[in-house]
Order: sequence, then C-alpha cells, then structure tokens
Amino acid sequence: MNNHLPAKSEFSNIPNRIEIIQVLRGVAVIMVMIFHLKEMMKPNDHFKKELDFLFASGPAGVDLFFIISGFIMVYITRKSAGGLAHSMDFLVKRIIRVWPLYIIATLSYTLILFRYTIPSEVIPQVMKSMFFIPLSHTNPPFFGYAFLPVGWSLVYEMYFYLIIAISILSGRYRWISFTCLIILTLILVPFANGVLNTDSIRSFDYGFVILNLITNPIIWDFVYGVIIGILYISPSFSPIFYFIFSKNIVVAVVVTLSVWQYLSGFYGGHGPLNWGFGMGLLCLALIFHTPKESVQYPEWLIHLGNMSYSIYLWHIPVAGLITYLFNKISLPAFYVGTPAFFLAASMTLIISHISYKTLEVKLHAFLVEKIKPVRAL
Repeated sequence: MNNHLPAKSEFSNIPNRIEIIQVLRGVAVIMVMIFHLKEMMKPNDHFKKELDFLFASGPAGVDLFFIISGFIMVYITRKSAGGLAHSMDFLVKRIIRVWPLYIIATLSYTLILFRYTIPSEVIPQVMKSMFFIPLSHTNPPFFGYAFLPVGWSLVYEMYFYLIIAISILSGRYRWISFTCLIILTLILVPFANGVLNTDSIRSFDYGFVILNLITNPIIWDFVYGVIIGILYISPSFSPIFYFIFSKNIVVAVVVTLSVWQYLSGFYGGHGPLNWGFGMGLLCLALIFHTPKESVQYPEWLIHLGNMSYSIYLWHIPVAGLITYLFNKISLPAFYVGTPAFFLAASMTLIISHISYKTLEVKLHAFLVEKIKPVRAL
C-alpha cells in the first residue's frame, strides 16, 4: 500500500522507537506481496494451504499503509508554518516522491504484458492510471483498479495528500480545516443522501467517480493515522497514551487481538470498522509502547520497510515477467507453482532493493535538487 510513503531520510530526527513505523511498513508490504504472489500456485501445491491461511487477509496491509501515511503526514508537517508556499512545497514533495517510480513501474508492466504491440484501447487505461484517474465509477473502493492493479490505492494516497495540502493553507488551524473537510465528505454528503455507512465496498454510487472516491469510507483509515499522529505530538495527550501502552500486558492483548482478526477474517475488508480498526489499534499500541530497554529492530526488517514502496509496485510486474518467461520456454509443470512463487518473491526483493537505492533515493534526490529553483520562485 504506502507506498508511496516517505523515505527514511524524513525520519532522521525521529526517536529510535519510531523505527516501529518502518517495521510496520515491512510487515504491511509482505502481507500484500504474498497475498498476490500466492496466486501463482495451484490449489494442491506445497505450502498453498499454509499461505492461504496466513495471508488470506493480505489486503489488510493496504489499510495499515493508509494509517501509517496519516501518522507520517502529521509528523512531517508538525513544524510547518502553513500558508500557500508551504502547502505547495508539501504537495510538490509528495508528487516527486510518489509519481516517478509509479510511472516507471506502470510502463514496465505494460511492456511486460504487451511488449511492443500495445492495443489502442489499453493506452487510455495506462494514461489514466499514471495520472491517478480511476478507470471506473463502480466497484468501490477500487473503482476499476488501475492498469498496474495496486495503483488503485495510490489514488486515495494522492487525494489524502491534497487534503493535507489544503489544510496547511490554514496554518495553525490546519487540523480544524482537515476535520471540516472530512466531516463534509465522509459524513454530511453521505448523510444528506441517506447513505451514511462505514462499508467501503457498499458505498453509494453518486454517478461521478470523484464524488464516489472522496466519500468512500476507506478514507477513515487515513483519519485514524492523523488522530494517532496528533496524539503523538500533543504534549497534553501523549503522556496519557505512553502510560497506557507502556504496560506490556496491554500491548500484548492488542497485538494478539489484531493478529486474531487478521487470521480469522473477523470483520475483514477495507475500512474503519474492518481491517482499519484492527490495524489502527495495532499502530496506536506499538507507536506509544515504550519498553524499559530500547528495542533494536533487525536492520533487514527496517530495510524492508524502507523499500516497501518499491516492493509494493514491483511485485506484480515481476510475477508477470516470470509467468511470461516460463510460458515462453514451456517449462514442465513441476517448475511452476511453488518454485515460481518463491522465485517471484525473491526477485521482487532483489529488484526492489535496486529500485530503492537508485530510483527512490538517488532519483528522488536528483529531482528535489532540480526543482529547488522552481520552488524558490
């Protein structure tokens, strides 16, 4: 899901305990990746039943990404003075963080599927997807997905960034403005049409894709993250939550219940009373948990979180490429299935590491440097 989330450099001054955010990112993207890649396996393949059990709720990783995104946007804008200049600066930074890699991944996926003979009817789908335009006003919350299927979540991500940018215009009152926008789109408009609900799949069809999008209840996931972020930076409320979640038993109960919801499928689905609730409670507990001794998270797990956006975007193109190559050379059946799944997962991690180092870090730094003169105008 995420995505589309800030690079590690944006956390350089955050206390070490917020490394849990990177860990959660890593967990979220593995949930999504394995949920998709396990479809390369046949029903009777080795490990298929185990993976189906462990990752049947893999899409919950998207809700977790959205919540993390809400938290991060509060944290990285907490010192912003507000106003038009800061609002535009925020939006530009978010666009150059998300867009370039998404375009590259989408075009790569297009070439993998069609090589050099792209059907004329596919080109508008690719173009709409790259500009975060939903392909349909039906089938919420996905709205036709995107040409690179995981791109559906980036439409919500970019909309959320737009809301934050608008809120920043209000300066110190940004979170009041944010609250007003959320009340308008997620409560008043649906209520006026008699369709107020929390089910992202059964949201009302207004006939206009943009209106369908901005009123979809899945956006409450971002709101959860914003609330956690505001509590975290608040000198009045943060001590209360630090006290509550400093108790190991409390955190253990929350983690246990969240894992149970995920594995059982209880109230499964995207949205605030489904996976969003369990993932939100999990984030709240782990972010405010302060063990007596500092926790040293494994570097590989933190790095997994760092490159989660690349993993999120590349795992489906990698699976498509492996499937194409295997079909091209007509490999016997025992080479596909489980072996193909592990190959796709491994190649995704390798390619994503390269993508993170080159496209997410170096290309992003290059674009930031190039755009500085423009932002200074």
